[in-house]
Amino acid sequence: MRCTILAAAFVSAFAQSGAPPFAGTWTAALAGQTYAQLELKATGGSIGGQIRLGAIHFDREGTVEAVLQTAQDSTPTPIFDVTLCNDVLSFSRKDEDGIDCFEMQLVNGNGRLTILLNADDRAALASQGISTMQPLTLKRVAP
Repeated sequence: MRCTILAAAFVSAFAQSGAPPFAGTWTAALAGQTYAQLELKATGGSIGGQIRLGAIHFDREGTVEAVLQTAQDSTPTPIFDVTLCNDVLSFSRKDEDGIDCFEMQLVNGNGRLTILLNADDRAALASQGISTMQPLTLKRVAP
């Protein structure tokens, strides 16, 4: 509850001075292929938006090493349960397999998007020899 109130105060504080720091369109790309696109909008005291995620392959260190399907080839899904607490924007999205949860921080003008893995996802990655997944680096492409 406290984080939700902070999110509303955050949006209100920036409404007069321009867009909140998280607002805008953010993308992650590898070799010119966009594999993630996050659109965030601040309206009416709340933050909302949508995300597109392509298919990617990770190396053993949990870093994206190949884009198998671009974000443009995926369907945008709305985000929900958006909260801002201690400079971390948390949100979820529903896909065909369940609910995916994320956290985003701003670091040196870029977004650092962490995918919060459930036990099944961690086990699937571990079976491929991947013990962790590195955060995705998002660049703001539009305010």
